Parts: sequence; structure tokens; C-alpha cells
Amino acid sequence: MSAHLRAATNLFPLVLAGVLAALSYWLELASRTPDVAHGGKLRHDPDTIVENFEVRRFDTQGALQHTLSAERMVHYPDDDSAVVTAPRLVWLRPPPTTLVAREAHISSRGEHIALIDDVRITRAGTAGKPDTLLTTARLDVWPDEEIAKSSVPVTITQGESRIRGEGGLSANQKNLIYVLEGPVTGVFFRSSPSSAAKPAPAARPAAPAKPRPKPSAKKPAASRRH
Repeated sequence: MSAHLRAATNLFPLVLAGVLAALSYWLELASRTPDVAHGGKLRHDPDTIVENFEVRRFDTQGALQHTLSAERMVHYPDDDSAVVTAPRLVWLRPPPTTLVAREAHISSRGEHIALIDDVRITRAGTAGKPDTLLTTARLDVWPDEEIAKSSVPVTITQGESRIRGEGGLSANQKNLIYVLEGPVTGVFFRSSPSSAAKPAPAARPAAPAKPRPKPSAKKPAASRRH
């Protein structure tokens, strides 16, 4: 069983294109090392180690586009791969999107990125809606193809609404189709109507006025003659 979620679905409006573009640019910049001639077979030993760094990218107007920080990055020259510890990517174009994981394995030139353990993608809510959060244990990303896949359970939440695909996820940003692999379970809550739409309570009918007592006519006192 599978559940198809299109871009118009309110529960899964993830901006994967921005995340993928930011990761691709960062990998090209962070893993760039000078070419060195090596004789014989290379061992899988690191040649570059960077700790507690942050990379920022600005658009053509000078506005900050995204940031990516991590505790540590280790680059291996034999296969041009890299391992990143605790990556955190913040895509600032509205609505802002944040991606975090415990570790990321980067292939040569960033063609493939494996986000491993406690992967969380959060998109800020819009139009009064709560944030959308995707969580999984592993997410494989191909930035050039704009494709992301997971073969382990994926959970997506928005407020009290929740949907979970036990078989993983396939996301294609080019055709804007997302597929949760089954079995798929979910609970959806409608937003409560605004207080302005609620009918005003009916006014209580006024109690009938009590009739006032009529004043009694007093007889004039008789005068006595002497």
C-alpha cells in the first residue's frame, strides 16, 4: 500500500529543492581540496579535517540565502568523499526550512548524500498553520536529480495531524510527487473555526415589568365647629 501526497497537500509542503540546492553548493565548497599527485594505491585516510564551522551563501542581491554548520567534517581523498558530524542546514527563503541529522555521508562531488540517524526536516508554518516536521532514521538525497528516498519508517506531523509510512518515502521535487510506502497510517485534525464565526449567544428575554400600585385617595378630614 502507498499514499501519494502532492504538493498541494497541506500536511507535506516540504521545500526539498532549496534544501538540495544548498547541500549541493556547500559540498562543492567544503570538500574542495588541491589536487595532489599520488603514487601507488591510496588508503582511505583523511587529508582534511574541519571542526566547528559554518558556511553562508548570499544571493545576487546580498541577502543571506542559507547557512550550513557542523561540528566536524572529514574529507577522504581516495574517493573524494566526506563525513560530516551534526550537520544543520537552514534555508532562509520563506517559509524557512531547517534540516538536521547526526551524521551525513557525502559522495564524490556531492552526487549522493546519506543523512543518517535522527533526520529532521522542519518547515515553518504559514497562514496561521503550525510547522511541518518530517522525521526518519535515514534519508538518501540526490541533489542534481532533486530526489530523496528513505527505506525506513517516515513520520510527518503538522500540529495534531500525523501520517506515518512504515515502508519509507520517495520524494521527487521535479514532478512534485511524494510517495509514502505502506502500510500507511494517519490521523488528521481540522482546524477549529474562528471565534468570529461562532454565533453569538441568544439574549435572555427581559422580565415583564411589575405594575406599580395605584396611590389611594385620602378623604379630607371633617372640621369641627365650636
